[in-house]
Amino acid sequence: MRYKEYNINRVLEKSMVLFWKKGFNGCSIREVVDATGVNRFSLYHEFENKEGILYHSLNLYRTRYCDENLLLLDQKGDIATVLRHFYLSFLNESRPVPGCYFIHIGTELADTDERVRQSMDTYLMEIYTRFVNLLCENGVGTSSSEFKSRHLLGLYITAMSFCLIHTEEERERFITNGIDLIVASDA
Repeated sequence: MRYKEYNINRVLEKSMVLFWKKGFNGCSIREVVDATGVNRFSLYHEFENKEGILYHSLNLYRTRYCDENLLLLDQKGDIATVLRHFYLSFLNESRPVPGCYFIHIGTELADTDERVRQSMDTYLMEIYTRFVNLLCENGVGTSSSEFKSRHLLGLYITAMSFCLIHTEEERERFITNGIDLIVASDA
């Protein structure tokens, strides 16, 4: 019996970076093989196909990065500060992908890949629900919390796209101004 000579999570991390840089449709399985150092047969045996690698990489991203960041929304304190901390936690340049991998992949594939769309919808609904809870726990009425949470979710999606074209300072300013405007509104 031959044992695996590679770490599945490292393969997924390297694939995640490749899909982030080139887009899922912008890279071939050959490029995945080159990036991961794992032969095509082993990748297909483990993941079935390139889409399997993508789906597993989304799951890894969710457990390794998103779950911890979502807990930031459970913190007590000034709403704007808690929200800024949450948004900026995704834009850490030391992470394999500085932004939200769900948003990045969803922008490319949600219209054509039902599984990606469902994963992204589930993830965004969880963020929305946490926004509503955060606002309600801090004295904002339910209808106003729902309204503001829709706008905060839109800001999140936009801010995660900003990481591709704006500097860290520009992203922070955009996020801070957006949060302050939404939280301060009388909705």
